[in-house]
Amino acid sequence: MPKALKYVALLLMLGLGETWIEQTALSDTIAVADSKAPVQLQPGSPRPPKDTAADRLYPDPESGSVVGGSYANAYFGLSLPLPPGWGEGLAGPPPSARGLYVLSSMDGTRASRATLLIVAEDLFFSAKPFSNLADLAADFRASLTSIPDLSIDQGPAPIAIGGQAFLRLDYHAGSLYRGWLATELRCHLVSFNITATDRATVDHVADLLHAMSLPAQSETGTNAGLAQTMPVCIKDYATAQTTIHGVDPAQVDLNGLTVPVRIIIGTNGKVEHVHVISATPAQRQAIEQALTQWQLKPLEVMGQPTEVETGLTFDFRPHRP
Repeated sequence: MPKALKYVALLLMLGLGETWIEQTALSDTIAVADSKAPVQLQPGSPRPPKDTAADRLYPDPESGSVVGGSYANAYFGLSLPLPPGWGEGLAGPPPSARGLYVLSSMDGTRASRATLLIVAEDLFFSAKPFSNLADLAADFRASLTSIPDLSIDQGPAPIAIGGQAFLRLDYHAGSLYRGWLATELRCHLVSFNITATDRATVDHVADLLHAMSLPAQSETGTNAGLAQTMPVCIKDYATAQTTIHGVDPAQVDLNGLTVPVRIIIGTNGKVEHVHVISATPAQRQAIEQALTQWQLKPLEVMGQPTEVETGLTFDFRPHRP
């Protein structure tokens, strides 16, 4: 199998192959593909830019950016200083309907002959029912073993970065070497994907990740330090038992799709923030208008009302007689 095809196969397993081709040239000398723009095949429409107080208070996963020589993502509470000579690469597509995000690509081809791709997968809506990081790592390794001429070098092996538990998996095909380092943050699996032309460079870039700042380790998101800045993350919190009043969104753009939505429920039980992950503009507006009218039972942690983040889906399907 040609190296280019192998690389596209790897992107497909990450869920990226149908929407985005990474900026790295597939030759022994990694170079920036300046002449190629990102390829987007019918992704969900991008979220309109907003600058409201609510959006600054409640950032979304795709709101991270490179500022002042560091990649910062307030939603995940992470900050990664870029090494000298590194910069931000090509932008990825909008989030997929399954909550897969290309958070950022880092171009170090001139300084380190390597690139770094940061990806997040939403555990609420992922195509496969991963319950934790170990499940994803096992599935990823199994997928790699099915690719001819690809070798797994090590892992997945546990490591710690910034006080957070990670798993690391290294593999290569021909002269293309990759390192996959992943952790669980806020009910998402966040991975850092290193590509280089030799294993030593992959190890070097992996060492640079130890400069990253991350929120304190927490299994449930309910420890005191994390609860001060992030809501508790609970899948399927909005049920018939917890919903006091709900309003269905207006049926617009009936394209037969299911729209994933994340909401943050305040300590008073009202919906404080709505993040429509992938939808048409009209669907997004209808969902936001409906959810602002919802009232749910507040979550209590140790007797104290606490913000909770959860997921919902809404169907936009034509009614059949």
